Amino acid sequence: MIVEKRLQLHHPIVAIKGLEGDRVAIVDNNYTVRFFSTDPIELVGGFKTSIQPCDPATMCCDLSFDGKYAAMIVPKDGAVVYDAVEKHLLFRFRRHEGEVESLKISDSHEYLATGGQDGKTFIWSLMTGRMVASLPHHSDFVTAIDFSSNGQWIATGGFDRRVLVTNISSLSQWFRLSGHGSAITVLKFIEGHRLVVGDKDGQIVVWDYFNSKPIKRLKKMFDTVTDLATTPDDRFLFASDKTGAVSLYDLGAYTLVSQRYFSFGKSVRRLCYIDSGNHLAVGLDSGEVSFNAPFKESSIMEEMIEKGDLASAYELAKENPLLHYSDAYIKLESLWNDAFKKAIERMEAGDKESAKTLLEPFNVEKSKRLLIQQLLNGFEEFQRFRSAVEAKRYQLAYSLAALYPIFQESHYYALIEEEWNRVFAKAKKLILQNRGEEMALELLKPFRGISSKGVLIQTLLTDREIYRLFMKLIAKKDFKGAMDLAKRHPAIMQLGEYKKIQRIADALEQKAQEELATGHYAEAVRIASKLQEFPGHKEMARELREKANLYASAMRYFAQKDYAAIYQMLERHPYLEETKIVQDLENSWKKAVKKAELYAAQGDTESIRELLAPFVKLPQKRFKIVSLFKQAYIAQIERAAKEDRSKLLDGIRAYVDIFGVDDEIWPLLKTGGLQESYRNGEAVDIISIDWRALPDRIV
Repeated sequence: MIVEKRLQLHHPIVAIKGLEGDRVAIVDNNYTVRFFSTDPIELVGGFKTSIQPCDPATMCCDLSFDGKYAAMIVPKDGAVVYDAVEKHLLFRFRRHEGEVESLKISDSHEYLATGGQDGKTFIWSLMTGRMVASLPHHSDFVTAIDFSSNGQWIATGGFDRRVLVTNISSLSQWFRLSGHGSAITVLKFIEGHRLVVGDKDGQIVVWDYFNSKPIKRLKKMFDTVTDLATTPDDRFLFASDKTGAVSLYDLGAYTLVSQRYFSFGKSVRRLCYIDSGNHLAVGLDSGEVSFNAPFKESSIMEEMIEKGDLASAYELAKENPLLHYSDAYIKLESLWNDAFKKAIERMEAGDKESAKTLLEPFNVEKSKRLLIQQLLNGFEEFQRFRSAVEAKRYQLAYSLAALYPIFQESHYYALIEEEWNRVFAKAKKLILQNRGEEMALELLKPFRGISSKGVLIQTLLTDREIYRLFMKLIAKKDFKGAMDLAKRHPAIMQLGEYKKIQRIADALEQKAQEELATGHYAEAVRIASKLQEFPGHKEMARELREKANLYASAMRYFAQKDYAAIYQMLERHPYLEETKIVQDLENSWKKAVKKAELYAAQGDTESIRELLAPFVKLPQKRFKIVSLFKQAYIAQIERAAKEDRSKLLDGIRAYVDIFGVDDEIWPLLKTGGLQESYRNGEAVDIISIDWRALPDRIV
C-alpha cells in the first residue's frame, strides 16, 4: 500500500476534513488547527487556541468545507466557533444542560449542530450565531451527528442506541431507527437515501432511513467503531475501530472486502477520504496521520502488466484488494481469459506442455492455480472426451464434462451443445405435429440418459400436452399465463422459450426505467403496465408505475402552482426530493429561510411575515415558520431586558402563554430564576398554532 506522507503530531487526532481548494485540515485534541495542501502534502497554515484539550473519543471538532469555520467543544463550557481564516472567536454557545458531546457543521457551511449530555440537539446559524432549531430529543447523551449532502436531513445518534433522522428544511418530519445493541458512535449519510451507522459494539448497519428499515448489517468490527469514510461515489466504505483496524466494505454488494485493510498499533480516531489526490487520511490516538493512496497502485499494476510481470500484479492485488475493482485488474483478467482459451485450444490439439507454459504466469493466483491444475490433470481424460464427441457418443462425452467441468470451456463441448440445440429445436417442432411423438423420440435417442438433458426430454415427450399449451400461450403473447404454467410445471423453466420471456421482461424493465429518467412518464406507465404481466417483475412494475404517476402528478401540480399538493406528496414519498421540481421549490424556500433568520435575529417579525407570505398555504412549513417567530420573540425579550429587566419576566410570560415551556425559552427562564417554577411545564403542540395570528411583538 502506498503511503504518500506520514505526519507525527504530539496529541491525539480529533478531526481531519477535506476542504475546497485542494486542502485538508487536521486538528489535534489540544485544538491546534493545521491546514495542508494535498498536492504536494505540505503545511500551508493554521492556528492554536487556548481551549482545554477535549476527549479524543468524542466528535469534538469540525470544520466547514470552505475552511472558514472551525467548531470546537469546550470541556464543561459548551462550544465555540472560530473564524479559521482570520483566526479569532466568532461565537460561543452555552445552551445545553451538561456538556456538549458531539457537533457537526453542515456541508453548506450555514449551520452547526450540537448534541449534549441532556439528550438535546440544537442547530445554530453560522450567519447570526443564534439557535434556529431544537430537534427531537434522545433519552441519553447525543454522541454522533451528520448532515445529508443536500442539506435536507440531519441524523443524530445517542447512548440510547437510537438514531433520529429529521427533515431540517421543515422540522415537521422525522424517522426513528431502532435496532442497535449499544451506543451509537458514528453516522454517515450516503447516496440512495441511506445512512451508515456504527456503534460501540463494532456493529455497522446500513439503513433505508425513509422507511426506517435496515438494508444490511455489515460484518462486525473487532471493537467500537470510531469513524466512517467513503469514496466519492459512495461505492466503498472504510470503517475504523479502537483496535487500530480499518476495514473495507463494498457498499454495492454490502460485502466485506478486507477485515484489516489497514492495521495500526494505536486506536484509529479519524478517517477522511480526500477527493483531491484520492487519499485516505488516517488519524491515530498517538498523533500520527498517514496519507494513503489505495488507488495509486493501479498505475503500478498497469506497468507490471505491460512488462509481463503478471505474478507481481496478482501479488499486488492480494495485498490491496481494492485493486480488484480497478481498470488494471480488468485488463489482467482479460489476459487470463485469453490465455486460458488458448491453453484449451492447445489441449484440444494434444499439446499439454504448450498449454502449461501459457498458463504459468497465472499460477501465483490461488483461484487460477486451481483451474490450471484441473485443466492439466484432466489431459488424459480430455483425449477420451474429444474421442467421444467425434464418435457421437454423447452420454460418455457429457458424463466426462460433468466430471471435469473445465471441459465445458472447450470447442468440443460447444460442438455437442450445438448439436443438442439443433436436435431439440427439431424435436419441439415435431411434437406439435400429429403423430410426431415417435419421430421426436427417435431424434432424441442419442441424448437420452444424459442427466442434464433428461428434464427437458421428459417435458417434451411425457408432458407434451403441457408443452403444447405453453407454446400456444407464447404464440398469443400471454406471457402471464405462460409463466404461471411454468410455476406449476417447473421443468418448463429449462426451455429456451421460457428464458426468452425472461429476457423480454428484463428489456421492458430497462426501457421503463429509461422513460422514467427522461421524463416520459406516460410511456413509462404504459411499459410498466405490460411489465406487470410478468409474475417475477410485478413489484418492480408497481414501483415504476407509482413513481411515474407521482412525477407526472408533481408536474401537473407545479403547472397549477398547487405547491401544497406537491409537499403533501413529498411527505408520503420522500424520494421525490430528487426531482428538479422539488429541488427548485426547496431552493426558493431555503433562500427565504436564510433571510428570515436574519430578521429573526433582529426580532423583526413583520419582515418575516411579509417574506414568508408566499408559503402561507404550505402546512408542511408550519413548524419551521413558527420556529422563526420563536427566535424573533427571544431576540425581542433579550433586547428589552437589557433596557429594563422587568420586561424579561413580562416577555417570558407572554412567550409561555403562546408556546409553553420549550427548549428555546429555557435559558431565559434560568436567567430570570424561573426554572423551578416552570420545570414541569410542557411545550404547546405547534400544530395547534396559527402563525398568521401571532403578534408582531410580545414585549
